[in-house]
Amino acid sequence: MNEKFASVMRRGVLWAAVLMLVSLVMLARQLVEIYQAHVYRQSLAPHVLIQNTLLGANQTPQALFANAVFYDNQLKPEQALAQFAALISKVSEADPMRKQAYFNSGNIYMRTATRLLEQRGLPAWDEAGPLVALAKESYQKALRIDPDWSEAKYNYHLALRLSPTTHGMSGPQQYEDEQIKAEQEPSGWPAMPGNPRGMP
Repeated sequence: MNEKFASVMRRGVLWAAVLMLVSLVMLARQLVEIYQAHVYRQSLAPHVLIQNTLLGANQTPQALFANAVFYDNQLKPEQALAQFAALISKVSEADPMRKQAYFNSGNIYMRTATRLLEQRGLPAWDEAGPLVALAKESYQKALRIDPDWSEAKYNYHLALRLSPTTHGMSGPQQYEDEQIKAEQEPSGWPAMPGNPRGMP
């Protein structure tokens, strides 16, 4: 009987130790998240760049978003886009920050393209054109997540009007469908009607 009781006690102590370890890990994780949130909140009031690297405080999705907005306000589009890209790689498809990051990235591309065209005129189109294409792609990605988002639709159509190559499209889905169709259609010799002549 004593042996049976000792065996039960050993198992009980083992399970208690496992539960204690799991709870300590969860507590440590929550403390890290609380610290990261504290660093994020501290930087919002004066709106400063979050540079604190302790426990990854500058790598949370919220901190990346705040830093991207900070860089955008400082007219540093490359850094802002890099922060948005890092945010997109960290969050899931369902996270609302992902669609907002795509939307804001599109806005940065459009503003940069517009600024180039306003400063240098049409000769700057070689630089501005690819930026408009990237803006359209960003808006499309935002619209795939939320097809009813009116601001993204509006900005997407502005980008379409600015870009002469795809003017008149009705929306991102039609643009995508036409791109896929163009890739699937044969070109060259297989596209010629009739039987091939002159070939062995």
